[in-house]
Amino acid sequence: MVTKPEEGHKRIDDRLDVLWDATALIDGKEYACQVTNVSTAGALMKLDAPLAEKQQFLLNVPELSEYAAEVAWVNRPCYGLKLLVGQDLKLKDYAGKVGRTEK
Repeated sequence: MVTKPEEGHKRIDDRLDVLWDATALIDGKEYACQVTNVSTAGALMKLDAPLAEKQQFLLNVPELSEYAAEVAWVNRPCYGLKLLVGQDLKLKDYAGKVGRTEK
C-alpha cells in the first residue's frame, strides 16, 4: 500500500509498504530487523535494540544491497532511516518492480 504524506507533515515522498528481513550492523554487532516501508532514500525499520537519532550504521537487505543509514527519528521499536550510501537508494522503485515481500 502506498501511504501519502499528510498535509503539514515533514514527509516529501510517498511511502510504499514492504516486509523485508534485514540485518543491522551496529558497533560491530549484527541485529536482525525488518524494513516495513520505503521511500526514495528512506526506510522504516523495526529493531529490538536502542539507537539514537543521528546514529549511523550499516543496513543489509539480502537480495538488494548494503546501505549506510542514519537514524532520522526514533519511536522504539521503529526507526525512521535516511539512507546515505548504497548501490541504489531508490528502494521504493525497486519494491514497485519486484513486489513488496522478499523472503
